[in-house]
Amino acid sequence: MDTEDRSRAGDAVPLVHEELRELILAGHLLPGQRLTQRELSDRLNAGRTPVREALRMLEAEGFVVSRANHGITVAPLDLDEAEELFAALLLLQPPLLARAAREVSAEALARMAELSLTMRTVPQEPRDFHRDHFEFHRTLQATFGPTLDKVVNDLYLRLSRLQRFYYRGRRIPAFAQELDLAFLEAMRARDGVRARRVQELHMLNSAVGLITDVDPWHRFGPLIDAAAGVGIELPVGAEGRLTPPVRATWATALPGYRPVAGGWVVDATAEHAHPPGR
Repeated sequence: MDTEDRSRAGDAVPLVHEELRELILAGHLLPGQRLTQRELSDRLNAGRTPVREALRMLEAEGFVVSRANHGITVAPLDLDEAEELFAALLLLQPPLLARAAREVSAEALARMAELSLTMRTVPQEPRDFHRDHFEFHRTLQATFGPTLDKVVNDLYLRLSRLQRFYYRGRRIPAFAQELDLAFLEAMRARDGVRARRVQELHMLNSAVGLITDVDPWHRFGPLIDAAAGVGIELPVGAEGRLTPPVRATWATALPGYRPVAGGWVVDATAEHAHPPGR
């Protein structure tokens, strides 16, 4: 391969990587499906070199698995891994929102408002909703710094595969859009503490809802530990089960805060912080 050919192959790698990742996210390449460079090259009308490099990138991101004598296959969907990813995000992302609330620009808030309106009012396919939802939260990550931005982004990308596969043919819960709206309102008010609380509730709803809907008997561990680490108590049943609606309590009550009524996890902090009738 001459220099010009290598240059063209290098230019094609990001495009092939994005196309392959989208095929996996959309469920066109199924968990456990074996992948060959020849078939992918023909399917994408791309050379073997960019396909090979794109597969290496996808393996590093956890989308494909390469094993000796077995070739390359699409990575399986694993609820234990999903729980760990949600736990990592719960520990990492919400605490960063206090700074984000101080530094978010008017342009970023305007874009988030536009995306929120679209998600709440325009009928969307799951792919379109997840694209807009990802961008809605991605808008703030520029304030995290490049290293934390990449870590959070990678976690979201790995989770998005499971979420998009799961929500194919299902309706997106209405409270998800309402939580995003409550989050946007907190960011507009530059209230990082409230934004963090809303996002923690949103993340717990996503985690518990998806996992228990697939496997009601799932034994939780990392998510419970991560929640405890940030001051959230989850009522754990027998053998680590969480039975929706999970009545979560935060270590501190926020005066004037009215949590969005969620489906799988509800914020019951106020019930414990104040006597009945007050």
